[in-house]
Amino acid sequence: MINFRKYKNLTYIITIFSLIIFVFSIITSIIITDYKNNNALNALKTDQTKYFKFEQSQKISINSLIQVLSNYKKSNIYLEYNPVPKYLATDTLFGKAVYYNYNLSIHLPILEGKNFTLKQINSNEKLILVGKDLKKYIITDNGINYFTIDDDKYRVIGIMGSTNKTGYDDTFFVNMKSMNSLSDKRATWSLNVSNKEDLNNIINQYTALGVKNSAPLEFTKSDMVDTKITFSYLLQNYPDFIYIFGVVFGFGILNLIIIVYFWIDKSIKEIGIRKAYGATNIDIGKLILIRYETSILISLILGLTLHYIFKRMLSIMFPSFSFEIYIENVVIAAIVFMIIGLLVAIIPLIRARKFEPIIIMKGKLR
Repeated sequence: MINFRKYKNLTYIITIFSLIIFVFSIITSIIITDYKNNNALNALKTDQTKYFKFEQSQKISINSLIQVLSNYKKSNIYLEYNPVPKYLATDTLFGKAVYYNYNLSIHLPILEGKNFTLKQINSNEKLILVGKDLKKYIITDNGINYFTIDDDKYRVIGIMGSTNKTGYDDTFFVNMKSMNSLSDKRATWSLNVSNKEDLNNIINQYTALGVKNSAPLEFTKSDMVDTKITFSYLLQNYPDFIYIFGVVFGFGILNLIIIVYFWIDKSIKEIGIRKAYGATNIDIGKLILIRYETSILISLILGLTLHYIFKRMLSIMFPSFSFEIYIENVVIAAIVFMIIGLLVAIIPLIRARKFEPIIIMKGKLR
């Protein structure tokens, strides 16, 4: 019969480590989901994209900006205004106004209906693509679906999204030429032009347009997502999650160190007995290593299992995130914790080598 009391100290390690893995896995899924969504929404932007805004944006008409672009028909041009707000009673939804003059290589995920055609993009008719999570805000009038922004009604031509969570699910796209005004001070223009010389000429004309209307143009920092998630990117874009992760990580490391040291300290007597019966330092090291590695493996499985169990509930509570399990990232974190734990475990083992078994069996290495 298995004596579970013998493994009581290991249960502390398994419990703490399982909770650390669970929280780390959840935070990782939140960060990666948001990163992928932003990356998808910014797929058309490149290193050549220019980001700018006008200090007095209400003085600049949309048509005046698009009119400048009409003189450069040999270049592929993509112009975006982000964000366009839709105000609700207790919340605000955000979308984009877009204009382009070519068939985009990036295709939007369309669940229902169709994407903009070039004719529609160049039309003054108020048209819109709506994310699937915003369908509840669509109104029907005479059999036609509309999505309102302020007092304007935009005809819905397509629903964006897929069976999985995407960055398009909770946003909307409007054909820019149909909008009367854009004056949100938070918003930024982004411009892609295939020909660098044409891009510079357009920017010069926009600058002159701003001066003419007493609304100076100013360049802003790129909001393009990096191809990799760097630590600086996380600090800038996820300060709350980084703070939470820092607290969890620090608390987890502290508890792990205390518990591993406590476990080894309580195992000193057993180590002494084994040495008295002829076990070598290598044999004892292997035993401790196997027990510790087994507990870490069990903790990893339990932590990921907790994530899987609570995944659906968390997705309902926080629909903006998919809470997918990214095993590779979690395993890397587990290895880091494992190494830290091993370093803590080595200290008393090294000390035990200097003492006779009879001294070690007393449980105190003085």
